[in-house]
Amino acid sequence: MPQAARSATIFRFGPFEFDHDAGELRKHGLKLRVVGQPLEVLALLFEHPGEVVLREELQKRLWSADTFVEFEHGVNAAVKRLREALGDSADQPRYVETIPRRGYRFIAPVTRVPKESGSISLRNDIDQPAIAKAEVPHIPFSFRRKYAFRWLLAVAFLGVGAAILYWIYGSTGRLRPTHSASARITSIAVLPLTNLSGDSEQEYFADGVTDELITQLSNVRGLKVISRTSTMRYKGTKKLLPEIGRELGVDAIIEGTVVRSGNRIRISAQLIDVSSDTHLWSETYERDLENILALQAEVTLAISKHISVTVTNEQKKEPDSARAVNPKAYEFYLKGRHHLWRREVGWAAENFSRAIELDAHYAEAYAGLAETYAIFEPQNFPGIPRKLADKAKSTAYQALQLDSTLPQPHAALGWVKFVYDWDWAGAEEEFKLAKELNPNYETAPFWYAVELIWEGKFEQGLAEMRRARELAPASPLISAFSGMAFYQARKYQEAIRQLQEAIQLDTTQSAPHLWLGLTYLSLGIQDKAIAELEKGAELSRSRQIRVTAALSRLGYGYGVIGRHKQAEAIIRELMEISKSQYVSPLHIAIVYLGLGNKDQALIWLKKGFEDRSYEMAVLKVDPRFDSLRSEPRFQDLLRGMHFPD
Repeated sequence: MPQAARSATIFRFGPFEFDHDAGELRKHGLKLRVVGQPLEVLALLFEHPGEVVLREELQKRLWSADTFVEFEHGVNAAVKRLREALGDSADQPRYVETIPRRGYRFIAPVTRVPKESGSISLRNDIDQPAIAKAEVPHIPFSFRRKYAFRWLLAVAFLGVGAAILYWIYGSTGRLRPTHSASARITSIAVLPLTNLSGDSEQEYFADGVTDELITQLSNVRGLKVISRTSTMRYKGTKKLLPEIGRELGVDAIIEGTVVRSGNRIRISAQLIDVSSDTHLWSETYERDLENILALQAEVTLAISKHISVTVTNEQKKEPDSARAVNPKAYEFYLKGRHHLWRREVGWAAENFSRAIELDAHYAEAYAGLAETYAIFEPQNFPGIPRKLADKAKSTAYQALQLDSTLPQPHAALGWVKFVYDWDWAGAEEEFKLAKELNPNYETAPFWYAVELIWEGKFEQGLAEMRRARELAPASPLISAFSGMAFYQARKYQEAIRQLQEAIQLDTTQSAPHLWLGLTYLSLGIQDKAIAELEKGAELSRSRQIRVTAALSRLGYGYGVIGRHKQAEAIIRELMEISKSQYVSPLHIAIVYLGLGNKDQALIWLKKGFEDRSYEMAVLKVDPRFDSLRSEPRFQDLLRGMHFPD
């Protein structure tokens, strides 16, 4: 609305009238003590009646372009002051409705009155002389009789409405509860908290705090919490919350902001019911960084009180009883989690180690380091895989000595016992412990599923993989491994569908292309198979992630379709790489299998057995080894790996 038109108009709604030109908001004709930004918010809402006013528009109206301000907090404060003046509520709005993640909308009927006609007060003793002097026109009796009945009906309806309101509010004027104070929520997702520090270098910090809040909420029994791997894809998204809720399959979403200034941290969070797109709770917390653990516990407790879950006695303890943490150690820990999530294991290990140097009793840092060593690629670690496995186990045991309730060390122990020790029963026990300690920790069912699949327990393994995907529905990694599970269970059509979905989730990931290529190869679709294998190898090279594994699969494909020179060239490349870093003998054996050279394949598999090479555990079920299953030397390898019956 043009400025001139706006200034020449008085807006009336309910018992209020707003004169923007005079900078006044009046109730029953009496001027209210509200000035500045709340009135500017109201003016902007009136310029777009019934429409959503975006937060960006409010920012432009309230602050000049060169003003530095914590925008989110400032807008919230202005709207809060406006609601206080109007006697309005965010939970049950009569005037100003919040549209989550977008902005606000004015929902009450508004009447525009030209300013020249003057302000008409709703109080009988204010501004009445001007009205009394006006000539009252004669109204014919027939006209009055025609509308008298309508007035009587209106009065009757008002009487009934008043009775209903009295029953709802009671004599105290307070709203009677018409439903449970806690919403019926059993599943939740925490969207990436927005970094308002004004420093892009602090993005890892905001992401880390998000991750820790997810971890805290995951400990609440009876509450399904979506993993970080699925929620991080919504960082900076413009999607509406109901749409995100449908995609993640949750009842509610938590969103908020993080501001860090020196050694102080402020977290603002709000809980939103996605089915009705309404706010259930919001709060702002500010603490010193050393009390971050208490702050996270306080936020978790507050959220749990507003949803239909049972809070354990342990979680009901005073959040302030949480131990203090060295702020610098916490910062290194968050950096470690950041790099671990990105599979940058070298950087992750370095930051977890530095956190431990600063705080030798930091159990979570030991747990993070154990997870890192568990997934460390042997070619990036000095020495044979056996040393890497020992590192993972020692840090996991240290973490459990400090805090036996952490699920991550148990999962790390399970993975190491499974892929390096071939201790199948011991690995299963660790995975089950991790699942019991935290049913929302998606890594435990994910890794347990891989173990079950490689043991040949396909139905159990696929069931665990489904559980992992429920917790991380948008995880490209778990989606890719789900496709691998179908491939190794010989469910090739399901594998194709799943791997294509994984590619859509992350087009830069090499694993789904490689497993899809192997699936096509098993079906005899050679052109598509080689195209996918070449794409996977290209992505692995560009990201320097599992390059030798990708080359191995491509070389196997070349051998199977008869392109022997290219397969032999890959063997030479793998041998050259082995001069500077560890290359799994299994990877060389697989290329020889593609070439049909069983003798060389068995020789290299024997070396992999002696090294306890990663992925040797796949021998029992993987279709690539079908040509060796009748070979006595291959059967000896399987017996030596102690596969359960």
